Amino acid sequence: MKGSESTALTTAPARTAGLAQLDALVEVVGQYSTARNYADGQTTSRLSPYLRRRLVLEEEVLGFARTVGTVERIEKFVQEVVWRTYWKGWLEARPGVWHAYLARLRSLDDTLPQADRNRLACAIAGTTDLPYFNAWCGELTSTGYLHNHERMWFASVWVFTLKLPWELGARFFLDHLLDGDPASNTLSWRWVAGLQTPGKHYLARADNIARYTSGRWLPQPGELDESARPLPDDGLARIAAVRPALGPDADEVRPRGVILHDEDCGPLPDGWARVSAVRYAVTKRPHHSPSELVARWVVGACADADTRVHTVTPAHRPDEVSEWCQANGAVEVWAYRPLTGFVATALAELAGELAQTGVTLRYADRAHDLVFFPLATKGFFPFWEAARVALKALHQSP
Repeated sequence: MKGSESTALTTAPARTAGLAQLDALVEVVGQYSTARNYADGQTTSRLSPYLRRRLVLEEEVLGFARTVGTVERIEKFVQEVVWRTYWKGWLEARPGVWHAYLARLRSLDDTLPQADRNRLACAIAGTTDLPYFNAWCGELTSTGYLHNHERMWFASVWVFTLKLPWELGARFFLDHLLDGDPASNTLSWRWVAGLQTPGKHYLARADNIARYTSGRWLPQPGELDESARPLPDDGLARIAAVRPALGPDADEVRPRGVILHDEDCGPLPDGWARVSAVRYAVTKRPHHSPSELVARWVVGACADADTRVHTVTPAHRPDEVSEWCQANGAVEVWAYRPLTGFVATALAELAGELAQTGVTLRYADRAHDLVFFPLATKGFFPFWEAARVALKALHQSP
């Protein structure tokens, strides 16, 4: 799905590994526009899990792409990188879409009919009558990866052929994808279902699957519902956007104490890296159960990030953070802004707890987000036109 490009990973959840992967991408970037849709080879960057935790930053990838070739040669690759930015910026201005998804999961867990539960069990176990779907399911659960095109086919089959609620498929992806994040995952599933762009859905077609798997999979006539209608409009794509309260730029902040979280494991400004920090582990993820692969990746990314800080104290509860603040004489602590999702909710709760002890939690943002999130007001292509101008101004596009 858009904003979700990767291939199976054998490297570590570390910044050095991500940067090494980036350095090896010259051929992939150059061939991306013609090869990206094929799911039978190394046609994508394998960077998305690193971008997801910001072990590698978007501006680093965009800057690298600029060194590879002409605008025409790299434009499609650059578009795919900023799709993730677009999804994040769009959801940040409309967090109600995320909360509606969680509410729907809660309802489905309580009320899903038994016949649907049986189909759901077959789908997530990879025991349907569709061998290609079963193979994608197995790859996802065993590697934490699916090619972007396979994700689109999978979601379409889930919604329109298996007739399962899209929210349950989105949860399955978010629990198993190493690069899964609330924005890209939720909104991509909504897009496939015809909700994100109301009335426009994505249908998996037998000839398309055969073509872009180079004949590995040949769906039989009638196996796929290729005439399904989009899901009924839920109105959420048109809710009024609220401009997110961004800023300041983290590079301009000189904190005395820092809270680290798993949404941002990237490089830190010198002023942040030289002070004491507390690593706040967020384990509460309502209606979700991350796979062991995902859990290990997150733990590894956090451990890597901790090596870039002067001293780190682990904390799992708000009172442990409060005790750390008291021990360090901190009345104000800073964190990179967690975007809409589980960590944002947990840190909002933490901020309330800290406020009761006289400590203020403040957020700073990455420069990339400050530039591009305000552009995500409508659809992707208006965003892209504005983003192209911004990229040229930042010298990130030829």
